[in-house]
Amino acid sequence: MTRDLFALFIMLALLATLPASAQDNSPHYEVSDCPEIVLRMAYEKVDAVSCGLLHVPEDRTAGEDSPMLQLFVIRIAIIPILHQRNAPIVYLEGGPGVAASASLEELLSSTLRFDHELILIDQRGTGLSLPSLNCPEIDEATSEDPLAECRARLVETGIDLAAYNSAANAHDVQDLLTALDLPAANVYGVSYGTRLALTLARDFPQRLRAIILDGVSPPQAQALAEQAANGNRAFEQLFADCAASPQCSQAYPDLRDSFNHVIDTLNQEPAEIAHLQSFEATWMDGEAWINTVFDLLYKTSLLPGLPAMISAHAAGEYRYEEHLLTDAKLDLLLPDSRLKYDDYSEGMYYSVICAEDVPFERADDVIAAGAQLPPRIDAVLTKAVMQTFDHCHVWDVPAADASEKLPVVSDIPALLFSGAYDPITPPAWAEAAAQSLSNSWHFVFPAAGHGALGSSDCADWLALQFLAQPSAGPDGSCIEELRPPDFHSE
Repeated sequence: MTRDLFALFIMLALLATLPASAQDNSPHYEVSDCPEIVLRMAYEKVDAVSCGLLHVPEDRTAGEDSPMLQLFVIRIAIIPILHQRNAPIVYLEGGPGVAASASLEELLSSTLRFDHELILIDQRGTGLSLPSLNCPEIDEATSEDPLAECRARLVETGIDLAAYNSAANAHDVQDLLTALDLPAANVYGVSYGTRLALTLARDFPQRLRAIILDGVSPPQAQALAEQAANGNRAFEQLFADCAASPQCSQAYPDLRDSFNHVIDTLNQEPAEIAHLQSFEATWMDGEAWINTVFDLLYKTSLLPGLPAMISAHAAGEYRYEEHLLTDAKLDLLLPDSRLKYDDYSEGMYYSVICAEDVPFERADDVIAAGAQLPPRIDAVLTKAVMQTFDHCHVWDVPAADASEKLPVVSDIPALLFSGAYDPITPPAWAEAAAQSLSNSWHFVFPAAGHGALGSSDCADWLALQFLAQPSAGPDGSCIEELRPPDFHSE
């Protein structure tokens, strides 16, 4: 035996005697059984679903001293099973803090499956990944400061809240691609998932074939200062499109006035109004009602009924949602399996926002921006933003490096989608992101809310075209045939 071979033999023998924790402190993937909740969400398509766990260090700078995280992964098989094997699509969910696994049912029906395997990863701190940064204290509201109570509990268990951020998330996705031995992959990000996709393109471009950014949230956006104005822009889009529609304008000739009338009436005398998801009556004042309409603008399927709803509420008919949502109930009501699944991790939300947004913005700028809006809107939407500063003071994580706020420069082919009614990630943000993406194409869908893919055949066709030949760019002529929502007039 040569000296080199003998040294190698000794090294391997020593490695075999190391504790398992030391050997396993490198990222690795293991196939696992799907939990019952996933099987129930998959239902009749359960045979298309497989699950696994990606093990990654919480803090990559700590070496072997770092705790290991278990990131939950779902793989959705291509249709049909024997189809030509194309590069898979990794799905990045938004929030930040929303679990990708909660979108399983929707993605099982996606047209993207006809050409690609879909891979879902619950980002660190979210969903079925461990540890979870979910804050049941906030949902239960059993204390005066539930956010502080949640933070104290998480820190007491040894969680490093500063390790849950976009850069770490992107590294996790890179480790997933490496562990699954995927030399090339496509990425599909929604909302915050677009910011994560851009971070991945910046830090780990080698394995990325193409990226789809839907509801674009670029890192350079002044998200807090612009949030109220973005919401007001979506309200104005609704008023303008209704006024431009002969049918809508005849049925609801003063939609803006009706909108303001509801706010003023509810501020004077709150009323019971059917809640969007539970369909149970909830007491609302004007502030709660504005926030409710803001949330409704996210959902493309609800847009046609909004003028009729606003008009009904202006007339004091507060049970109108039950009629408005009749055709959309299947999209909105969560199956029994998901009613028990809290898919939103407040802790992950604050770890990202409080490190990557709040330190780079000023409360004075938020107030100044709000002063340019209609007073009713300013009083509500600006208030919500200002609370974020207080919450981040409680969450107390260090600021990210200033480089995290720079535009991402990349030549990876990128397809950008925006909904004209999106109240949180406006088309202007996609335009800003595209300025530094040299191979990018941006399309605005006139009848879509937050997230355009799946909202129309045109959006799906553009995505499939793009993924087939990313560098060629899709033929966007179908956009010219799209119109604003076909508003209900009854």
